[in-house]
Amino acid sequence: MRSNATTVVKNATVLMASQLITWALTLVLTVVLARYLGATLVGEYTLASSLWTIMGVFINFGMDTLLIKQIARSPEQLPELLGTTMIARTALFLLSCGAVALYAYLAHFSPTTLVLVALLGVAQLVTQIYLATQAALQGIELMEYVSIAGIISRVANTALGIAVLLLGYGVYGIAIVTIVAMLVGLVLQYGVLWRRYPIRIAFNLQHMWSIMRAGLPYLASSLGLVAYGQVDVLVISSLINTTQVGWYASASRLFGTTMFLPVILTTAAFPSLTRAYANASDSVSRIIQKSFDLMLVLSVPLGLGLFVLADPLVVLLYGADFAPSGPVLALMGLVLIPTYQNILLGQFLTSTDRQNVWTVVILVATALTVPLDIVLVPWCQQQWSNGAIAGSLSFLITEVVMAAVGIRLLPKGSLGRSSIGVGLRVLAAGVVMAAISWWLRDIFIVVPIVCGAIVYGALILLLRVVPAEDLQLLKEVSLKALGRLRRRGANTVPAEGAKTP
Repeated sequence: MRSNATTVVKNATVLMASQLITWALTLVLTVVLARYLGATLVGEYTLASSLWTIMGVFINFGMDTLLIKQIARSPEQLPELLGTTMIARTALFLLSCGAVALYAYLAHFSPTTLVLVALLGVAQLVTQIYLATQAALQGIELMEYVSIAGIISRVANTALGIAVLLLGYGVYGIAIVTIVAMLVGLVLQYGVLWRRYPIRIAFNLQHMWSIMRAGLPYLASSLGLVAYGQVDVLVISSLINTTQVGWYASASRLFGTTMFLPVILTTAAFPSLTRAYANASDSVSRIIQKSFDLMLVLSVPLGLGLFVLADPLVVLLYGADFAPSGPVLALMGLVLIPTYQNILLGQFLTSTDRQNVWTVVILVATALTVPLDIVLVPWCQQQWSNGAIAGSLSFLITEVVMAAVGIRLLPKGSLGRSSIGVGLRVLAAGVVMAAISWWLRDIFIVVPIVCGAIVYGALILLLRVVPAEDLQLLKEVSLKALGRLRRRGANTVPAEGAKTP
């Protein structure tokens, strides 16, 4: 078990570095967008983006996973498979344009939103071709180029996005930058593929139909996930206006930047969990329990901290015009706690061959979101003149339901009384932390954050939430990682006159 835990922690440490870069860039661009565009334009941009994000599922049609598998098995077929995929996605994109145009007509989009829909439609087509080349690189196991292209594309998006805003090009400039950033990533990936497999844009109808038929199950699960995250935007825009979409989207983006932590942990733990399950090892329940406990330790302070400090945080980052985003973000703080567990649960259920059941759970949650939004959006608008709060309320309800169902679906014995004990102690520490932060909330925001973190950390140690062996393991891995970084830094200092990469 200790070797598994060491592997998980080491993998998580490596992933943390790359995820922190992405997280920081996303946060910077999110703040700058809100400051320069205002709630209404952010809402219009989000509406157009959400619409194309949903349509992107149909354009993709679950092909990426299958493309990876087929290319991994038969690399010589890469040119024909990639060419067929590109043509198929272009055809599906053209069909999607008709559906998007019909929705825009029925929803009476403003002229600004219509222009954004057109620009982000082009961005979606480029993105889908980019994803196809990414899948091809993964199939021939050149993942390092996928990472490099992804980081360069994100840096270009952030840097150019800030530049166009400073130069006064506004929301249209941001949409064009999105296209350019995706083109940069696409050119980089396509260039790598071309050097190894000269790509001929071929079309094989038989391949296309076989890939699309096999992709149907992936299409269903992807549609559930994407629609679940985007349907709130469509309902709020239909029932209220795009300004409130801007309030909701700004809070949602801040909430989204916190999701890198569970993604890191689940990605790091997934291989160990899969091997343990395949070998019928009794360490499955141990890994699940440890991961679940750790996620509680992380999610409770973050969630309750957001709940308490959402209002001053929103005003600090976005400005007073976005003050209505505060209550939305506060509720999302509560949503964060079950959401972290659900990310874990989804990965665990996939590892134990229950992914189809989890897909059904997601689809049911998506179906539940629509009537909840239709009822809650007008009610929240009537009560607080802020229909965006409804998005967080429905999100909270569905995430709690999903967490309860997911826990029931875990293999028997995965979570026991010890997990309940850990949960109660973590919650007690979190409540005390929240009380301290609430008492200090009118002071500069750094003060309640630091004081709350100190109180929470002290209580976690005092209540012995984290076992001594886990603390020792974390200490050992951290020291080894620091040692490797020091050695690498010393070894990579170039000699005078040497050529640096």
